[in-house]
Amino acid sequence: MKEIFFDKGIHYKKLYYDSEYFKENGTSDASLHIKGAGMDATTISWSDGGFDKSPDDKGIKLGTFRSYTMFVSGKEALIEDLTIENTAGDGRIRGQAIALYADATNVTCRRVHLKGHQDTLFMSPLPLEEREKGGFTGPRMDCPRLMTTQYYEDCIIEGDVDFIFGGANATFKNCTIVSLYRAPLRDMTTISKEQPATYVEQAVQGFVCAPNTPKGESGLHFIDCNFITDRCPDGSVYLARPWRPDGAAVFENCTFGPHIHPDLFAGWKDIHTLEPTARFTSIRR
Repeated sequence: MKEIFFDKGIHYKKLYYDSEYFKENGTSDASLHIKGAGMDATTISWSDGGFDKSPDDKGIKLGTFRSYTMFVSGKEALIEDLTIENTAGDGRIRGQAIALYADATNVTCRRVHLKGHQDTLFMSPLPLEEREKGGFTGPRMDCPRLMTTQYYEDCIIEGDVDFIFGGANATFKNCTIVSLYRAPLRDMTTISKEQPATYVEQAVQGFVCAPNTPKGESGLHFIDCNFITDRCPDGSVYLARPWRPDGAAVFENCTFGPHIHPDLFAGWKDIHTLEPTARFTSIRR
């Protein structure tokens, strides 16, 4: 297993660990251990947003899946004791912005703080088909959709819209999930000589999860997790909506702040109509 240690401080880096990296570094088992000096001591930071123009693509937008701060692939990735952040900010302005693109066959994160806004954590695989041309442009757009197994323990994950998403079978144990407030945006349609621009509050502040679980797979499993907010209004955040029809998530013995909507789950096309094949549940044992 290749060991990589990041010392205290903020490291402004866009990191990409894939098969070429393992070949160049003589890591035949394609396994990686990334460790920092602590969640509050070591930060990996970058600020690409999906709306940014790609410097090597003739002005085409970067897109969601090239916006990552860290991409990890291979057979096994163990990440511990650091923060990974994407500082692009509000997704309505800069686009989706991934902090961690977790693509290894087996991923384990312990005491990792993932910071972003829209699409903070992506866990492979992608859906089979994209809904818009070029929507999957990035490291795995033309690759087979291989399942990954992922485990997150004692982590902090923050964002606003669909900030935990993907097709993995993933377990989150004793994690803190933070929904960030989305400030009102200017309503440009109201501007006139007589009336300045007004600002429109987001009635729905966000969605925590957006799984695209393949049919027959278990999806996301949150155990003993605490769902909190910085300042989202009561009932303004949904726990999950299905990015694809078979999206699955279980919330077991979790604690929900008042910001979580009483209905818990939302539909993708219509928040009030959950897709019938989606598999979402909250349980107490």
